[in-house]
Amino acid sequence: MSDGLAEELAREQEVVDRAHARLEELRALAARRERDSLGEQLTGSPQSLYERDVAALAHAARRSDLDLAGEGLVFGRLDLAGGEVHHVGRLGLRTDAQEPIVVDWRAPAAAAFYRATAADPKGVVRRRTITTAGTRVRGLEDELLDPDAADGLVGTTVVGDGAFLAAVSRERGPRMRDIVATIQREQDEAVRAPDDGALVVTGGPGTGKTAVALHRVAYLMYAKREWYSRRGVLVVGPSPVFVDYIGAVLPALGETSVRLSSLGQLPSLPPGLRVTADDPPAVAAVKGSARLVPVLRRAVRQLGGRRHVDDLELVRWGTPLALSGAELARRRSQVGRGARSHNAGRAAYVTAVVEMAWRALQRAPGAPKEEPGDREDFGRWLRTEPGFERWLERAWPVLLPAQVFAALRDGRVDLARAGLDAEEAAVLAAAWRPDAPLTALDAAVLDELAELLGPPPEPEPDPDAFDELAELDDLARMAEVTTFADRTRRVQRSIADEHDYRTYAHVVVDEAQDVAPLQWRMLARRARGATWTIVGDWVQSAWPDVDEVRAAMAATLQRSRVREAVLTTNYRTGTEVAALAARVLHRIDPDAVAPSAVRSTGVEPLLTTGPLADAVADLLREVSGTVGVVCPRAEVEAVRAALPADPRLQVLDTWQAKGLEFDGCAVLHPEQVVAEGRTEQAGLRTLYVALTRATQRLTVVSDAPLPWLADDAARAAAVTA
Repeated sequence: MSDGLAEELAREQEVVDRAHARLEELRALAARRERDSLGEQLTGSPQSLYERDVAALAHAARRSDLDLAGEGLVFGRLDLAGGEVHHVGRLGLRTDAQEPIVVDWRAPAAAAFYRATAADPKGVVRRRTITTAGTRVRGLEDELLDPDAADGLVGTTVVGDGAFLAAVSRERGPRMRDIVATIQREQDEAVRAPDDGALVVTGGPGTGKTAVALHRVAYLMYAKREWYSRRGVLVVGPSPVFVDYIGAVLPALGETSVRLSSLGQLPSLPPGLRVTADDPPAVAAVKGSARLVPVLRRAVRQLGGRRHVDDLELVRWGTPLALSGAELARRRSQVGRGARSHNAGRAAYVTAVVEMAWRALQRAPGAPKEEPGDREDFGRWLRTEPGFERWLERAWPVLLPAQVFAALRDGRVDLARAGLDAEEAAVLAAAWRPDAPLTALDAAVLDELAELLGPPPEPEPDPDAFDELAELDDLARMAEVTTFADRTRRVQRSIADEHDYRTYAHVVVDEAQDVAPLQWRMLARRARGATWTIVGDWVQSAWPDVDEVRAAMAATLQRSRVREAVLTTNYRTGTEVAALAARVLHRIDPDAVAPSAVRSTGVEPLLTTGPLADAVADLLREVSGTVGVVCPRAEVEAVRAALPADPRLQVLDTWQAKGLEFDGCAVLHPEQVVAEGRTEQAGLRTLYVALTRATQRLTVVSDAPLPWLADDAARAAAVTA
């Protein structure tokens, strides 16, 4: 950690300590006032009782607000051109002398934290995001909105990207000034673009796509607080590691209206199932493809009831009635042609069979004369008659996503007969063994099944229970029983609705180039009527068929007005690393233009055959910040076990590294990274991602020929063990 960063962390810790100390004072005061109100001696009049309860309720509400404000109490700072400093947080706090400590994020004085941009700084020189864990300050990130005024920040140091912009703005010559203006203009236009459809932001590594997306969330949440707070905002990333990363960047807004989720965490999974793995490319290409949707439909049909329907024979009111299996099968076929989900179709089929049975009863010799209410009574009886329930379970069973998924995994569904070719069926059969860990794409499959099946039906009420209730003469007792029944029904309904989807007002998708077609369908179900911010770079896609992903995204956005923003300036990756990565980019697409890198570190990438442990030790010594080790999937666990524990060190596979950045980065065995791709092009795109994670120093460790880097080998510092 640099001395400047350590000083700034200590400076902000003092403010956070003051804020929490004041919060504790106010909590104690609110609790005391609540106790005093409840213990107040009353005159006995209804008015005095009412006034006491109102006062106690107000103090209790204040105490509750203070209790909830502890986490993320201070999350931002504004340095204004006039020298004033405002700290922004979840709750406004002042000293006894009314000196401000924290400005409430909803107050007019905090508006610039969300609305100021480089193009329109609104008097803000620096905007700082403060990351805390409990009462401790864990990280800082500065944005310099007015670089020309950076020297006016007396006694403080600019950290993060703001430090780079400050340094660039002090450089002499028009080119550096133009670079700063380009960065500010491109990002500002994307952040403030109209939210009347979908904004698609593209750009290469280091262009700030994620930063744009998160700033856009904060801007929209503040500009249209009521709308977005009511329906919520969903921010989706490719992996839990990435979600943890952006969770530290996006300031808390004092409420729960922004949901951060990885693609695997998004669906509500059945009890006992949890995503713990990712699929290799060959499996993902089949499991995540839209081609799997008709396969799942056929699987539901295969498990959805016997082909031949049994005859139905019952007795009601002493009259036998019979329905032929052939007639019932024809009716089932007619109901099944509709657009209903499987379980909704079952409900419609039950209604149809009840009507058929009632008509058969009316036609039966010696049938009793119909009395008012008989038809409804007959329907209630038939729906709960044990013989009918057993027959219905054979003809049209209730299906749950976990049941169908288990059938896919244990081989009860013939994947080849369901629509896959022999090679694809073999790939899925090997991946879907019963003991296989659940993957993010399995979660998407379960979500698709939940859509195809629909929620299970609510249990039919027991007619005998209604008879017992009707016999109760004690109204108080009846009210009590009815209340219990209502509560039971609500519980049943909540279980039945567990697969319903919450739809959001705005959906942010990061690393969109790696969202599988089946996952785009999952997102679309949660974005009915929503606006979108989508960021990505097609050159970084790990998906074997990029056009398939493009088509899936286009189908998701087909009803939205689509705007595009292109970021062209790479201000994070050094020119030396960018030049090496550009060689791989040229192999991927000779016509692709890499974003313009503007920052030089003066250190060339290191190509070495030496031990990985030595390379990592060198990086930890040479950089003061984080170090990432990006490995082929098959080597992650072994590498983690071999390297020493260090809080600055993180070992990831190529998928987990998506969207992340490190001060120093070691890429292990690039040849295996390429080989893991289903095609060489897909493998090269993954390697391009791995090579662009470093902001300062990059080390490539391999003893194999690296033809994709050959053009740069001559000017890279080659070292052998």
